[in-house]
Order: sequence, then C-alpha cells, then structure tokens
Amino acid sequence: MPRYFFDLSSNGETLPDPEGSELPNLESAEDEAAKTLLEIAREKLPDGTYHEAGIQVGDEAGNQLAQIVVKFELNRIVRIRQ
Repeated sequence: MPRYFFDLSSNGETLPDPEGSELPNLESAEDEAAKTLLEIAREKLPDGTYHEAGIQVGDEAGNQLAQIVVKFELNRIVRIRQ
C-alpha cells in the first residue's frame, strides 16, 4: 500500500509529516486531508475570526500530489433594533 505524507500549513507556519500514512490511493489521501482540515476549522475558529490552513499531500519519493487549502472567516453582524 502506498504511503502518503501530509504537510500542514497553518497561518503561515508549516509542519512537515515525517511518518506519513499508508492509504490505498490518492483519493483516500485527499479525503483524509480534507477531514483533517475540517477538524482544524472546528478547533481554531472559536479562537479568532480568521484562519487559513492547508495540507500538501506527497508521496514517498517527495512528489507533491495534491494541495487542499481552507480559509475561514467569522464576521459577526450586530443589528440593533430600536
């Protein structure tokens, strides 16, 4: 089974994945990256109003195969009734 590496970038900081994960194919790796980014979104958005995170999916040879980026922003709209 192929091994895929998931290098995370979060608000400009990059965290390489030194171990990787064995998955059946690139589509499975892309799904795993998307799920991870959704988890990050749930955790980080309450801490602020803007966050950008991405994951680059690579193979054992060091080739970059896919990149998934998520940007989320919280805009509070306050309407005052008189």
